[in-house]
Amino acid sequence: MSQHGDGLILVRGAAPDGPSANFFYLTGLAESRGALLLASQGVRIGIGARHPGADYVRGHMVRQILFLPASDPLAARWGEDGTATAEHWTAERAGVDAILETDELAPLLGRLLQEAPTLHYVRGVPPSLVGDEDPDAAFVARLRHRFFGVTVRDASPTVHELRRTKDDAEVRAIERSIEVTRKALDQVFGQLRAGMHEYEVEGEISRVYRGHGGGHAFDPIVACGVNAVFPHYKANSAQIEAGQLLLIDTGTLLNGYRSDVTRTLPVDGKFDERQREVYETVLRAQREAIELCRPGALLAEIHATAFHVIESAGFGRYFIHGTSHHLGLETHDAADMHRPLTAGSVITVEPGIYIPDEQIGVRIEDDVLVTADRPRVLSESIPVSVADIERRMA
Repeated sequence: MSQHGDGLILVRGAAPDGPSANFFYLTGLAESRGALLLASQGVRIGIGARHPGADYVRGHMVRQILFLPASDPLAARWGEDGTATAEHWTAERAGVDAILETDELAPLLGRLLQEAPTLHYVRGVPPSLVGDEDPDAAFVARLRHRFFGVTVRDASPTVHELRRTKDDAEVRAIERSIEVTRKALDQVFGQLRAGMHEYEVEGEISRVYRGHGGGHAFDPIVACGVNAVFPHYKANSAQIEAGQLLLIDTGTLLNGYRSDVTRTLPVDGKFDERQREVYETVLRAQREAIELCRPGALLAEIHATAFHVIESAGFGRYFIHGTSHHLGLETHDAADMHRPLTAGSVITVEPGIYIPDEQIGVRIEDDVLVTADRPRVLSESIPVSVADIERRMA
């Protein structure tokens, strides 16, 4: 609100694939039918017949209005009603000045835009010229068609900049997500054997996630042998054979926040000589890249560091993707990847080597918190060295 004080700020709860992460970040609610209206100068809302009381006629001034859907008795009878409804939440509980029903947003916004014709709109999804219809663009187009002279500005970068730096509570939330991922991988370490199928490993991971009230942060990758040379392999259907490496890329979604960890395991419990050579090259690249995760560093510099290690070992042409992305409410969290890191940034570091002819695919991924001092690997409790992996699998 301090950065966009010359009008209204609107954040809708809807995104194409579910509730908007931006709306959740600002309200703590995963409700696609909700909206948040902010006015740094304050606006007067009428009370009216729906809200009788001392301010029935003159209304009152507010700066933060949360819009939530009305409760639907029939949907509630079938267990389909949302938990975040206008009847079930109070302004005090939500930390806002007022809560109104969602169907009151359009008439109120229509009145306010005649008085303050600047709207700062926070998108639910980044803009694109390809793909399906953009619901944010359609909503803004409807506004401009109905209200002549209204200026609509994109306030999404402001929210993304806020999301880029995690506070202590957010870091703890990510750590809790990582802890569940650690427990799931620990089960895999103890159960992996030749003859299993990739989907059995995925099923065990799912069991642990659900057992802790979480879910998958993204579609997991469980890839053995040649399947592991494809970074986006997701069939998870092959039988695991002796002598192979098994690559697992997974993360937990827990209370809105996500983890993203990759480990590569020897099915037989021990790496052979070639597997160890490739694995330790990737691990060395990751360790050197992690040391660069400090305030002021660029993701491009972190990638260049990892790539240099892998290229120097003769595997440069087998490293085919970037090394890092931001992590938080989304697996690829909202942040400008070209901006220098700041204390509070949480990123992944995940170099890899993929050699199709040898059916060897190795990726190692950890979640790293940038601090004012030195980087902190949030997922360091999950075995990663050759010795620790072989010891745990034994």
